[in-house]
Amino acid sequence: MAYLLTSLKRLLERIRRSKPEAASFPGIFEQFQTLLQDHQQVMELIADLGEKSGGEYIFDRTYLIDTIKIMHTVLLRMVNSLNHIASNRYLELYTTLDRIFQPLEAELRGRLLLSDEMALVVDLQDLPLDHPELTGGKANALGRVLQSLKLPAPPGFVITTRAYRRFLESNQLEERIHAWLESWASGKLDIGQTSRQIQYSILAGLVSREVAGEIRRRTAKEGVYWAVRSSAYGEDGELSFAGLHETRLHVPPTKIISAYKEVLASLFSPGALSYRQKMGLLGEEAAMAVLCQETIVSRAAGVIQTLDLSCPGANHLVIYSSFGWGRSVAEGRATVDRFVLEKDHSNHILVREIAAKRFMVRPKPGGGEEEVPVSQEEQRHPSLSDEAIKTLVKWALHLERYFKRPQEIEWAQDESGALWLLQSRFMNISKTAMPPQEDIALVASRYQVILRDQGAVAHAGVGSGPVYQVDSEAKLSRFPEGAVLVIKYTAPWLTPVVPKAAAIIAERGSAAGHLATIAREFRVPTLVGVEGACERLPEGIKITVDTKQRMVYAGRVKELLHYELLKTPAFEETHEFRQLRRLLKRIAPLHIIDPQAVDFTPQGCESVHDVVRFIHEKAVNEVIDLPRLLKRFKGVKIFSLVSDVPLDLKILDLGGGITSPQKGDRVLPEGIQSLPLKALWEGVSAPGVWSTEPVSVDFKGMMSSLTQTRAETPGASAYMGFNLAVISEFYLNLHLRLGYHLNLVDARMHPEPQHNHIYFRFVGGVTDMTRRSRRAQLLANILSKFHFKVDVKGDLVVARLLHLPQEEMQARLIVLGRLIGFTRQLDIQLKSDADIPQFMESFFQPDSQTRETPLA
Repeated sequence: MAYLLTSLKRLLERIRRSKPEAASFPGIFEQFQTLLQDHQQVMELIADLGEKSGGEYIFDRTYLIDTIKIMHTVLLRMVNSLNHIASNRYLELYTTLDRIFQPLEAELRGRLLLSDEMALVVDLQDLPLDHPELTGGKANALGRVLQSLKLPAPPGFVITTRAYRRFLESNQLEERIHAWLESWASGKLDIGQTSRQIQYSILAGLVSREVAGEIRRRTAKEGVYWAVRSSAYGEDGELSFAGLHETRLHVPPTKIISAYKEVLASLFSPGALSYRQKMGLLGEEAAMAVLCQETIVSRAAGVIQTLDLSCPGANHLVIYSSFGWGRSVAEGRATVDRFVLEKDHSNHILVREIAAKRFMVRPKPGGGEEEVPVSQEEQRHPSLSDEAIKTLVKWALHLERYFKRPQEIEWAQDESGALWLLQSRFMNISKTAMPPQEDIALVASRYQVILRDQGAVAHAGVGSGPVYQVDSEAKLSRFPEGAVLVIKYTAPWLTPVVPKAAAIIAERGSAAGHLATIAREFRVPTLVGVEGACERLPEGIKITVDTKQRMVYAGRVKELLHYELLKTPAFEETHEFRQLRRLLKRIAPLHIIDPQAVDFTPQGCESVHDVVRFIHEKAVNEVIDLPRLLKRFKGVKIFSLVSDVPLDLKILDLGGGITSPQKGDRVLPEGIQSLPLKALWEGVSAPGVWSTEPVSVDFKGMMSSLTQTRAETPGASAYMGFNLAVISEFYLNLHLRLGYHLNLVDARMHPEPQHNHIYFRFVGGVTDMTRRSRRAQLLANILSKFHFKVDVKGDLVVARLLHLPQEEMQARLIVLGRLIGFTRQLDIQLKSDADIPQFMESFFQPDSQTRETPLA
């Protein structure tokens, strides 16, 4: 492995030090095509890692090393290509790659997670989620809830397992603890003697000045008390350690350090030692992090179980609740209210048991807790309102869907009525509750199948919910929690709803695309390439999606969901799998989505996925900006297109774009071989599209046009005065100026859909900004019907489409050609907002010569 990493480092240094050579004009576009291919390769590598993270495939450490090596090499090549295209304006990307890949390589070298670089104490909102060994199971789960799901949890911090190791070292306890454990294992000491010796030594130890200072700095808040909880590595994961480690509630700041040592000592209680021995864990594998949170003085608290243990086969969850603190509920010390609810059917409450709650646990003045009686008249009152129950159910289902396992959730409601999440852990369920695989297949066969053996698996799993189709940003903002997202095409702008989705089905898209990568990050079952999904899955119907078998069932297949929820692949707990999950946290997330955002910069890139997104976006923008490119080159050989459409179009052929020119440098339309230009030209030259008749102008429009200058349109002064198409067999880059407005089209029509795209930009006009903006809105409305992702700002329209098959790319480029002609002088005719629907209707009129129906 050391040889591989050394070889990689030398290779990367050679690539970095080689300055981009001066490129020819065709060479710029060759670099762009290479960059697009590299982009696809990196996305496929990310997709493969994500697929392995589903737990269905076995891999070894060599696979991880080789994949990261290839990924780094290809990304460096992409950075080089971008700098060739952009005259070295993005050299800071080399530093960005170092910042992202150095931790990845450190992880692959097997550096200990608890190195001196790791935190001793860390705030909950800053928790490194890819290092559960540092923060323990309980804190790691809570960090995920806070950072990914944004659910409310009391503020706090974690004293990490590195601080625990520091404590053992500074008090010279490591070897002594090991010796005591050896004596117990050999029978020289019984478990009670062993536990007392170790616990006494820990309680007598001193917390280092550095750790104590970090704790005091965070707890120096007047009037605030603290809950100090165990968060051992592995706790609340596959091994629950339920009730075996210590918790101290309502601790004043002056006693935090004492409470911390008590929690550390509980790692070696007789119960904890016995449990670890039974589970085959060595004593030296134990490590304790401690979670400290501000105390919530609760009027009510309790526990939610997302699986009804009294009836595991039912689709129910159970809420246990009582007045005061929830400790009495968790420890079974008091009678409690019990609510049983259906997970679907609008969370209907099936059982409502209101107990006589005679006492409750409350904070004691000065710290600690005490039991106090509940007044006679309140004892039979429900401890929770229906509104609070509704909120808790929503949280519970969200947590279960996110963690993909039944959850046991501790919650509290403060005296103002606000609800707080205290912790969420896996429920460890007896395997007898899970039916065998063959029974599941038999049961599932009884349900109606809507789609069978369709699409490609982007992430394996099972999800169920009502269908919700998103084809606009307005619908995106209304996406309901737990719905199945059904879409025509995958695109990065859909990212915000992925964590809410029970499953995703897309008619188009790639398993290596941006959205598929995000779906794997949030473990959302996803199918792409499902023909006719939007038509066959109407909005509102309930379905169950089994992406492993590529099946979609009508209704909720509760047995299948139940089986998937309880099944955990053993491979998920191996070292290689945990290492992959840590690597993916620096590879897969997409943080920079909006190219207009202030953080869309090399410095804003936090992951490999971010860098890929940034390079791709900037490369497209560079190539689209032909005026800037043309200034860099002299004597470029171009041809003239001769046709009845008066466009004065010049063509630069990169190869395979035209047949031999007629009469020197002249080309007829039938000589166009470039697939995207041929399709666009078919739309531009369609009968009735290119009208040369004068358009009537009202007085306001006339005055506005008389005052317009060419410089008002961005790029006008730099443009070279003619229309230019740069083409190859599968590629088109078109700058088309018509009067006072500019059309830019960058498109690729490759036989492999994952390489294809259309970028369309329209700006300018002859009239005032109000009328130009109306035309922009009309363009946006029409393009949206053809499923472009459209952004409008004033008179600027930017539309994008990705990863469609060749025939669909052709159809949409024909539409773009028609649209360019159709809207040429519409800014003059759009006298009011009411005209927009009228002209939009005319574009789709059946009797119009420019008729076209929106594509399915």
